[in-house]
Amino acid sequence: MSKIKVGIIGSGFIAEHHCYSYNQNPNVEIVGISSLLEKEALELMKKYEVPGKPFKNYKDLLKQECDAISICLPNFLHESVTIDVLNSGSHALVEKPLARTISEGEKMLDAEKSSNRKIFYCENNMYAPTFVKVKEIIDEGGLGQIYMGRGKEHHSGPHSEWFYKKDKAGGGALVDLGIHDIACLVWYLGCDVKEVFCQIKTIKPDRGKFGKCEVEDNAVGVLYFENNAQVIIEESWTAPSGYDMRFELYGTEGQIKAAPTNSNLISVYSEKGYGYAVEKASTTAGWTFPVPQEAWDFGYPQEIQHFINCIMNGKEPLTSGEYGQKILRIVETMYKSTETRKIEEILY
Repeated sequence: MSKIKVGIIGSGFIAEHHCYSYNQNPNVEIVGISSLLEKEALELMKKYEVPGKPFKNYKDLLKQECDAISICLPNFLHESVTIDVLNSGSHALVEKPLARTISEGEKMLDAEKSSNRKIFYCENNMYAPTFVKVKEIIDEGGLGQIYMGRGKEHHSGPHSEWFYKKDKAGGGALVDLGIHDIACLVWYLGCDVKEVFCQIKTIKPDRGKFGKCEVEDNAVGVLYFENNAQVIIEESWTAPSGYDMRFELYGTEGQIKAAPTNSNLISVYSEKGYGYAVEKASTTAGWTFPVPQEAWDFGYPQEIQHFINCIMNGKEPLTSGEYGQKILRIVETMYKSTETRKIEEILY
């Protein structure tokens, strides 16, 4: 069987996870990486034994006849690059969010239809072992009917300047972190969100070397589901101590709590600190809870494996472009709620 040939556009944090995940799959060959940051890309290529040199212009990578290409780029580039990838004859693996706006998302979905290629929406949390187990327990009836819950993602803020700029990111903590929670919650409850309410704030406008924070760095919202469940989400870019994500779900027959980034599989106390514990942790001094295999625990290899299987067997993915667009529509309606200060209906 010939291997699936893939390319990667981008060379940052997420591109590293994609390289690692592809490298775990014997049916995949990484044929090239495109990045404007040559040194960073070369280090990635050396680590994962990718031949050749980085393509400075991603359109040169598109000429390599890849079966699929991972788009690990800032939000403002998702629309144009995805359309180019699809039109080149490759499937597109698009990191969250699908786009900055539902209007951009619609153009991407139109290109998907006309190109006869697929958009695979990269929502890694829906492939993470902890959250897959949560879904399994729900589907087996362990909680009964879910009527209330909470989703939370907190850390101290992104490590790239573009996240803090409205024109490049489209929004702040809500579209960056909240989109994860919403995607999982729609999946967990198995029904659509009917209405939303949201409030946002910017607590830390000065981001040092990254300049002014033009978007919200904190958001609190309520999702009202079709089954009458109401779920709160809390998103923050101003919480020190590293990445913290968790869910609490309450049903008529039980409850469940999941917090993979704050598990006690490993507990470390260090006076002077050590290397790496978890994403966004600024120090490892004192008590820390390192994640043993971060990429695996966060679902990246499982996500990539699923997408490759879909490509090889012509199957529909769990997280399609349409799913990404649905979640983006919920987020965009939440931003509308922050302006009207009212509960807003989702218009699918």
